[in-house]
Amino acid sequence: MKYLVVLLLLFALPLKAQEFIASNGPLTDEDFYRTVACGARPGGSCQSPFVRWTPPRGQQIIVGFDPAPPGFPGDLQEMLSQSLDRAIQQLNNATDAIQLRRRDKSGSADISIILRNIVSGDQISGLGISELEGVPISAAIVQVWWNDALEITDAVIVIARDIPLDEADSIMLEELTQGLGLLTDIRNPFYDTRSVFSEDSNSVRKLGPQDRMAVARHYASRN
Repeated sequence: MKYLVVLLLLFALPLKAQEFIASNGPLTDEDFYRTVACGARPGGSCQSPFVRWTPPRGQQIIVGFDPAPPGFPGDLQEMLSQSLDRAIQQLNNATDAIQLRRRDKSGSADISIILRNIVSGDQISGLGISELEGVPISAAIVQVWWNDALEITDAVIVIARDIPLDEADSIMLEELTQGLGLLTDIRNPFYDTRSVFSEDSNSVRKLGPQDRMAVARHYASRN
């Protein structure tokens, strides 16, 4: 049996997933980790399970773009490809427990990146993924599936065609990090310039110290 979580929206309407946890000021490492990993409010209990990629598949997670549709902006496609390389390098430097690599031309991907000729506010359609059919997109959306053992089995990232070029690094890094099982954003002005998990900012292009801590901790422990 598979479970899934759709970031941004769980169903088209009216039900919404918990997109973010609001807080104020700097969080302790414990509160930061539990916020992004299980949707816990500072000092509170988890709202979702801890899910991870696990060995043998989780030690080498394959990431790749599906073919871009005709008309998708070429400059954005190239920028996103470069952004993916930079995101993979950062995440691989954050932990030795897992390593991401780009898909070979003939291979398959664990995390598929799908580029769509839609803009922010449009509904996703025609992907062949029933859970995303009719779901509005912002800049991007992540969907993750896991099994009864809370092991992530598949993930997809869908990206709209109208994201600003100067936000590509931030968006790609955030979506890929969340594809590792750190599924909840933080609404907290303190983190707008400090964390890729910031709900209200796409300005952070590198993992912050607590971002790196969260990735390393997520794959060094079993909760």
